Amino acid sequence: MDVQRIEVAPARGARELSTLPGPPKLPLVGNLLEVRPTTLHLTLERWSREYGDLYRFWMGPRPFLVVSNAEFVQRVLRERPAVFRRWSPMRDVFVEMGIHGIFAAEGESWARQRRLIMSAFSPGQLRACHGAIATITRRLRDRWRASAARGEPVDARRDLTRYTVDVTSAVAFGRDLNLVDRGADALVHQLDEIFTMIHRRVLAPFPYWRYVKLPADRSLDRTLADVSERMLELIRATRAELDRDPARAAAPRTLLEAMLAARDAEDPAARLSDLEVHSNVLTLMLSGEDTTADTMAWTLHFMAQRPDVQAQMRAETDAELGDADLPATPEQAQGLKYIGAVTQETLRLRSAAPVLFAEAGVDTELGPVRVPAGTRLILLGRQVGLKAESFHDPTTFAPERWLGQGPAKAGKHDPRASLAFGSGPRVCPGRALSMVESAMVGAMVAREFDVSLVDPRQPVHELLGFTMRPEGLSVRFAARRR
Repeated sequence: MDVQRIEVAPARGARELSTLPGPPKLPLVGNLLEVRPTTLHLTLERWSREYGDLYRFWMGPRPFLVVSNAEFVQRVLRERPAVFRRWSPMRDVFVEMGIHGIFAAEGESWARQRRLIMSAFSPGQLRACHGAIATITRRLRDRWRASAARGEPVDARRDLTRYTVDVTSAVAFGRDLNLVDRGADALVHQLDEIFTMIHRRVLAPFPYWRYVKLPADRSLDRTLADVSERMLELIRATRAELDRDPARAAAPRTLLEAMLAARDAEDPAARLSDLEVHSNVLTLMLSGEDTTADTMAWTLHFMAQRPDVQAQMRAETDAELGDADLPATPEQAQGLKYIGAVTQETLRLRSAAPVLFAEAGVDTELGPVRVPAGTRLILLGRQVGLKAESFHDPTTFAPERWLGQGPAKAGKHDPRASLAFGSGPRVCPGRALSMVESAMVGAMVAREFDVSLVDPRQPVHELLGFTMRPEGLSVRFAARRR
């Protein structure tokens, strides 16, 4: 079928959304029968290759504008929240679940919370917490050493999820949960369940759960109650510590202490409500879990496929760390340039956030298209980085491109087109912590192990559940051959 692909340069007389190309739709249901929540990103990327950088599809009676043009995606992200904002259904879902924190906030409420949360991931705070991160990384190493000694396969994503929850809790809340050593814990499964249900509800054509609760919805209610109580226990314990030592409120050591101090701030503009404190604790636990764990799991997948990449990572750690087992500071971790390039390339090809959701807050135009207020947009952030106009040989895993070598010398290399952390005012506040975690784990694995796939013939699938994770990934660690 011949499809009219539109030009994405500004044009005279913007055209209506209904005139854009897109997949044929059925009456009433639109394209719902062609869309599965767990593979939504793959379907939308396939349609982008077929219909162009701006197209529309329908979920029920509502049209959606899908954008994969680098300039337009950057503009949408840059013009938040004045022109574009999060999907209103997403905000409603978060509020219904009791997650009123920074992720769901807009306007001044968002700005006030973000200023505080950014302080938790400052260079100084990361330096102060680096010892805890190193301790948790060594625990993960010891766990994988034991698996290697037994010759057992490893569910790397499961272990990395426990690792990232431990790190997030230690850095943001001053609490070492030690899930890596303790193994089975309901919290990791519960956080995964919450993410999955957020994704399902955000994409639902109708908010059925407000009228009829399915078993999954009743399970979610129980999970939210359990996790909420666990977060409240954390808050109560920290509050008791501040009451015993009021001087800590003036110089908080963790984000949670800073949030509790802000709850009592004299300046109303800086004050956080009890609900905002609780919601941000839960938000940070959620956001610190899946995204970084998924990125590191995909990194192991690429390492297992590319012994040459493992060899270069190993050579770098041997040269830069000397006799040390891990980077001694966050600056040294971030100074591992090749390992950082491996992470950047993993983020480009296997972003944990391949799609971003936005909504027009006012009537506007996006290139040649008129975008009325209330229009819902889906931004294909990963697809932007998979285009030849963004990167030379874009589908090849080539870490050296981030070092100005290989494909970067041969052709196009636009770092702005790699959007795993978003862009603009709402760029991910935990980006620095995520990169330090990835460098610490990458250095640890390179120093200690040879990584291989348990069954190279077994496909590893991309599964979207609000974040995109590897499904079916099983790796084997062997003591490094020296």
